Amino acid sequence: MKKLFTAQHYIQLIFVKVAANLRAEASRNYLSYLWWIFDPLLNMLVFYFVFGFLLKRGTENFVAFLLTGLIPWLWFNKSISNSTMSIFQGRGLMMQVHLPKIILPTIVICQDAIKQMVVMIMLLVFLFFYGITPTLCWCALPFLLFTQILFISACAYTVSAIIPFLPDLRFLVTAGLQMLMFGSGVFYNANMIPAEYHKWFYMNPMANLLRNYRDIFLNNQWPNWNSLLIISGVSLIAIFVMWRVLHKLDHIYPRVVM
Repeated sequence: MKKLFTAQHYIQLIFVKVAANLRAEASRNYLSYLWWIFDPLLNMLVFYFVFGFLLKRGTENFVAFLLTGLIPWLWFNKSISNSTMSIFQGRGLMMQVHLPKIILPTIVICQDAIKQMVVMIMLLVFLFFYGITPTLCWCALPFLLFTQILFISACAYTVSAIIPFLPDLRFLVTAGLQMLMFGSGVFYNANMIPAEYHKWFYMNPMANLLRNYRDIFLNNQWPNWNSLLIISGVSLIAIFVMWRVLHKLDHIYPRVVM
């Protein structure tokens, strides 16, 4: 028989599942939690070798430039990828307790956010030893991280709500993320794009977020508060809409994923 949980129980469930998933993920690897750091470093080495060494497209301070774009991008990419099947993967939990289905992608979002905070701390340490002195503008980082969490949540809830009904769409999500990566300026400077296309380029929220990360870390500038406000506002609206959708379809998901 399914148990009825209160809101407090749901919050506790999220914390317990996040902690358990992180421990389980670490236990599957010989290097345990160190993979949280090695993963972005390995990705950085690949991009640096291709664009900085082979193609000679690297900008000044290319390592710092690459990391300040790659680390936020990997956070977004992994959170969305992991959320696509979150409701499918939670079917065992759905058989034990009755819970709002929005909790399942929320668990994914939270565990990836925790991993990201560890990596972000390592990025700050690296930038300091790389010779980039912290400035007052770095105080804006929490607001930028919060904006990205909202944007990730909006996208994660959307894909998690749709994929159970159309499972093959997860392949389109993967292809879309790859296209978005090339259109976000992860490994190239937006100044390489003709000026008349900048307006369209920065309509991509991830391109906008990466620019703000680099403004804070590399250019000693405050982020564009207007762009952060717009991204946050649209994300909050999307989160509310998807919460309503997930709530409305709550009783349907157990039948769809079994």
